[in-house]
Amino acid sequence: MTKIWSYDEYVEKVKPSIFIKFYRKRLNRIARLTVFPQIRYLAYQLMGIHIGKNVFIGSDCYFDDTFPELISIEDNVTISFRVTIAVHGEKGTRGLTKVSPVLIHNNAYIGTNATILPGVEIGKNAVVGAGAVVTKSVKPYTTVCGVPAKIISQDKIRLSTCNI
Repeated sequence: MTKIWSYDEYVEKVKPSIFIKFYRKRLNRIARLTVFPQIRYLAYQLMGIHIGKNVFIGSDCYFDDTFPELISIEDNVTISFRVTIAVHGEKGTRGLTKVSPVLIHNNAYIGTNATILPGVEIGKNAVVGAGAVVTKSVKPYTTVCGVPAKIISQDKIRLSTCNI
């Protein structure tokens, strides 16, 4: 089960300073706009995102810079360009805003312009189609697409034989 905090509870727990917030915003801007994947990777790591080995992150991705430490990307993951990963919603007057981590497991592929919402776990060898809005966790060896994302296939044999 994914841990869920209220926005205020998590802010009280981590107590980010104004300097840290500014630093993360600048790093996010650098990561989004650079043409060099190595600089992008380093900037996201300096923000606090946990990134494994052999990960590709495309340009113009927006990873939540308010609580980047809640984003974990394991080994051999490909994230295409313009992907958005959020770990919290906007703090507003419409109710309690929740903060929850996002985990992307080994060998996952996230397609262009996909959006991954708070509390989602993308399973091993899973594929998220281009433009998908992922509101629920995706099981291993599953392909999802659409708005909201729906399962279109579960093929363990096919996906386990190819290196994504």
